[in-house]
Amino acid sequence: MKARQALMLAALAASAGLAIFGDRTPNGSGETVEPAPRPQPAAAPKPAASPAKHKHAPAILALLPREELVGPRDEDRPASILFAAQTLDRAPAAVAAQAPVAAASGTPGLPFTYLGKKYENAAWEVYLAIGDQTYFVREGTVIDQKYAVNQIRPPVLTMTYLPTKQQQTMTIGGEE
Repeated sequence: MKARQALMLAALAASAGLAIFGDRTPNGSGETVEPAPRPQPAAAPKPAASPAKHKHAPAILALLPREELVGPRDEDRPASILFAAQTLDRAPAAVAAQAPVAAASGTPGLPFTYLGKKYENAAWEVYLAIGDQTYFVREGTVIDQKYAVNQIRPPVLTMTYLPTKQQQTMTIGGEE
């Protein structure tokens, strides 16, 4: 054991001895000491109190039911507007506006879910899914004899619905 460690051990033992065997009687006669008087600053003129301010004592109001505060819950109104989906990208709004027009003309909306894309060998490859089935598509790919991939130009993928020869677009994000 080094000298420094021995010195620290001795200090610890002395502290423990004082804590255990030290004097536990309170100091003085046990009276509470009052604070010293402080000189009062020069009195500033008080502003006139408005009579409406002191007419009523403060009161605690009863809680109101939620229906009285915000109105009854509508089934068609979302549960929380605070966490509603929001997007800053303007392209999906354009695609969403095109989908009902395509559906009205007999062309179903694109059933694909966009998973990702990759640029390799000077060509884009896009990963799409329908349910559990995943597709890796490039320009010219035909999917299930229903959709043909015409063009991949990020942020848009252009496909043709083969039964009606209608072109549809899908947003796939920019060139990252």
